[in-house]
Amino acid sequence: MVHNPLVVAALSAGLLSPLAAGMYSSNSPVIQLSSKNFEEKILKSNHASIVEFYAPWCGHCKNLKPAYEKAAENLKGLAQVAAIDCDEDSNKQKCAEFGVQGFPTIKTFKPGKQYGKPIVQDYQGPRTAKGIVDFVIEQIPNHVTRVNSKTVTEFLQKNNETAKAILFTKKGVASPMYKALAVDFYDAITFAQIRDKETEALAVFGVERFPTLVALPGGDAEGVVYDGEMKKEPMSKFLSKFAKPRESKPVTEEKTAEKPSTSTTTSAPPKPTFDATIPEVPSMGAFEEQCGRKICVLIITPPVAPVLTPFEKTNAYINQAKLSFPFFQLPWASLSPQFKDALDLKESETPQMRAVSIKKGWSVEYKGDLNSHEEMEGWIDALKLGDLPKKKFAKLGSDVVTPPEPKEEPVKEAPKHEEL
Repeated sequence: MVHNPLVVAALSAGLLSPLAAGMYSSNSPVIQLSSKNFEEKILKSNHASIVEFYAPWCGHCKNLKPAYEKAAENLKGLAQVAAIDCDEDSNKQKCAEFGVQGFPTIKTFKPGKQYGKPIVQDYQGPRTAKGIVDFVIEQIPNHVTRVNSKTVTEFLQKNNETAKAILFTKKGVASPMYKALAVDFYDAITFAQIRDKETEALAVFGVERFPTLVALPGGDAEGVVYDGEMKKEPMSKFLSKFAKPRESKPVTEEKTAEKPSTSTTTSAPPKPTFDATIPEVPSMGAFEEQCGRKICVLIITPPVAPVLTPFEKTNAYINQAKLSFPFFQLPWASLSPQFKDALDLKESETPQMRAVSIKKGWSVEYKGDLNSHEEMEGWIDALKLGDLPKKKFAKLGSDVVTPPEPKEEPVKEAPKHEEL
């Protein structure tokens, strides 16, 4: 990343000339942003977005372009991949609002609880198409209701006059494509997913083939079974017969016509916190005793926030999940380099969560919103079903967890930027 304050200052003052007028052509799959359309395209969007803040003269930006455009192609219809030229005079103020000091700076925008004020975070992952795609997919909002045999009647009776879409599938969690469809039709069609094991719910609809998509027009109208390809475009066309997609609409219960202020959109989201009753690992021996024969879920707490307090909904589920998986907190300062390498942990200002099997030597990273009860619940369910990709690691030694020296603050390294 180019991170030279003198260059940035000179550029802002107009002392340097750009090498090119722009980097992405009108035919590029990357959405072109400006200060005029940024709010409508990104801040008010119901979709997850990733935005590159770049300068055309930046060598790292040019090197990133092929991977970024490939990511945009792979994420088409799922999330927004966009870029804004910070070298343009009309865009400089917008880039400054988001604290851009070097190029390329990449940030993700996930719709928040308040319309027009998404959760903004820096993307620090690999500067590869796969790395970008994998990360952005985890940011797609989930408006899909998981329905089972006990809740199917309630689901059908609620808002009976509005259209519903139900996917019958062998998968335990909603796919990125299905979640993206639910975003497209947010507040127009209610989306649900029923697993193949829910035999009573299947009997209500007579479904025997998986996956099967059924649309319920609403009221007394009979359901319609989709018989096309399980791809987003034809599925969207089918669902459009029952309701029209919504370009953008507040994703909150309180919907107001008042224009939201964007003055605080660059504020960092509140630090994720967890139930203070989740115990810390006192020693490697205790860790092995609890997690040697079963999966454990670890909360790696950052140096800046070692004391955690509860988030009501998230912790209500975590406390239930303890029946299946033991939960522990591990302060960042207590971890050995070996442990950090094994779990691929990087220093962070927010807590990190990993599921770990010491016996089988694998870990699974949680990439969702740490404040989202629904996303964490889906992750736990997928973990139980074995649907999540596992990262293998070598056997951990006895020095994995080492207590920090008393009264010593952890040493913070200077921020590092990925090399392209």
